[in-house]
Amino acid sequence: MCRAVRGFSIIEAIIASAILVAAAGSFAQLWILSSRALAVAGARTDATLLAVDKLEELRSLTWTVDAVGLPVSAPGLAASPADALDRDEDGFADHPGAYTRRWWIRPLAADSANTLVLQVRVIAANGADARLTTVRTRRADARVPE
Repeated sequence: MCRAVRGFSIIEAIIASAILVAAAGSFAQLWILSSRALAVAGARTDATLLAVDKLEELRSLTWTVDAVGLPVSAPGLAASPADALDRDEDGFADHPGAYTRRWWIRPLAADSANTLVLQVRVIAANGADARLTTVRTRRADARVPE
């Protein structure tokens, strides 16, 4: 007569434990990678919002013509140094929180008297980077007296 063995053998228990440990290790690694990706995405989103805020601030500065057609420009729209996006320049960089925000202002070569190119770069402490560019033209919305 053969006796039925109940339970698992030691080999089966070791194999099941090894599979469980491998699955848990894979899950932990996936968790760490997704947490890092989420942190980078969050920093990039914040950097983009900071860049949008600065572009809107620059776009709100006076850049128009007066009643007789003469150009009127806010001092904040003066041309920046060529490398203003790569290093901190007085008047073209700030540090909101853990971010570095730099902006670059240049006349458009095709219409330098009336068109500006505005670029903003925001760099997060973890290296996430956002860059936005827009073009600003003078508005001739001042009415000439009739």
